[in-house]
Amino acid sequence: TNLDELVANRPDIRTQVLSVRAADRVVQGTTKEWFPTASMSFAPQYIAPAGLFQPARTWRLVFAVTQPVFDSTVRARKALGIASLDRVRVGQTALEIQARPEIRIAQEAVRASERALTSARLAAQQANEVLKISTAAFEVGATTNIEVIDAQRSARDAETAVELAEHTLPRSKLELLV
Repeated sequence: TNLDELVANRPDIRTQVLSVRAADRVVQGTTKEWFPTASMSFAPQYIAPAGLFQPARTWRLVFAVTQPVFDSTVRARKALGIASLDRVRVGQTALEIQARPEIRIAQEAVRASERALTSARLAAQQANEVLKISTAAFEVGATTNIEVIDAQRSARDAETAVELAEHTLPRSKLELLV
């Protein structure tokens, strides 16, 4: 759904998902500690002048393979990794639970801003019509200039409300994106 996509695309959720993957890789990597390890070293040597029992040029090549037979810390590291993985998963779940209402609130704020803008535009249109009627009535002498001034003030207030609503809508959309 749209809400699930918005939750999944949040940077903090994506970071938490990557943390879960990293913790899972750490746990899976503990089995590799039982694999044998091999090493090699090469040590050339040159001695000048050559001695009676020591040749001038020598070298040594060493291959070594080690296999862990018993290591009690591997289980402890794996248990620590599993605990860390569980902690990160709980953090991800808590973050997703927190993100859902934040997104719903931001979506509702966008919808409310859109409704407010529509209402403000309608009110401004009606206020301009009242101003036209008041001006026409004043020109024929049916009303005083006080009614015209009041209609002008109402029309300006309605236009100001439209401008505020037009400013609020993009701001609420930006908050939804953030």
